[in-house]
Amino acid sequence: MLVHVNEQGKTASVIGRHKMNQVGELDPSATIWRYFTYEKFASLIKTKALWFSKLQVFEDTQEGMTPEPTRTKMKSQHRDMERWFHTVERKEQVRRFVEDNENNGRELIVANCWFIGEHESEGMWNAYAGDDGVVIRSTVQDLVGALCLSHDKWWIGKMNYIDFTSHERMNMHEGHQAHLRAFLKSTKYAHENELRVATMNWVAPGCLNPDGSPPNEQQLAGLVYSTRRAGILVSAKLSTLTRGLRVAPRATDFHRNTIDLMASTARLPVPATRSELS
Repeated sequence: MLVHVNEQGKTASVIGRHKMNQVGELDPSATIWRYFTYEKFASLIKTKALWFSKLQVFEDTQEGMTPEPTRTKMKSQHRDMERWFHTVERKEQVRRFVEDNENNGRELIVANCWFIGEHESEGMWNAYAGDDGVVIRSTVQDLVGALCLSHDKWWIGKMNYIDFTSHERMNMHEGHQAHLRAFLKSTKYAHENELRVATMNWVAPGCLNPDGSPPNEQQLAGLVYSTRRAGILVSAKLSTLTRGLRVAPRATDFHRNTIDLMASTARLPVPATRSELS
């Protein structure tokens, strides 16, 4: 069981352990890294929660989309289905099944991303952290153990980097599954060697709104979804998550000391050290 503790240190609720569904092959002992800007690391320390962003707002516009060969087959099937209906409105609904499914999935699925590798990545430092950034080292199994899972809609796996114009390994049933499309990414991003955790854009028990506020009664009662929400914060046990903590290669001693103090205040089990690329 996971016990959620509020800011006053009092037990607020008890949350059952739910299953993290695995997508593809995955080594639970694999080393993973999460790169933060200073502001995002400060948010992590303050909220004790990891940010999960909806696919719609990621840089890659192909996030959550269907590979073209699969799309072509689905479109052909839907053209056949149009004959079942007599009204223009219903035919148009069937005609837009693929697009509506993609758009809904890009709104409903949120994800948190990590770099897989035994060592740090200079490219990831530059792209996602900068000179005042921080990286957390963890493992797949520690990440799963740290997250507060309060429902069954959780998935974890390595990204499958593909050419969306020619990828033929996704069948039509899989093409309808938004959570499976969330683990496809353009080969343009293969250097990120990404591990992804995905879930639904619900402020469920153990989750927070983007501003850090807890779920309200309506959200808890119905797992309410809102198109205005860019993502959710998911509570995480930082002491379980953090096996290593490093500051950027060009960070000053003052910055390292500041991060170390923040980590100590949050009771992280490791001190802040310099990047191995320093």
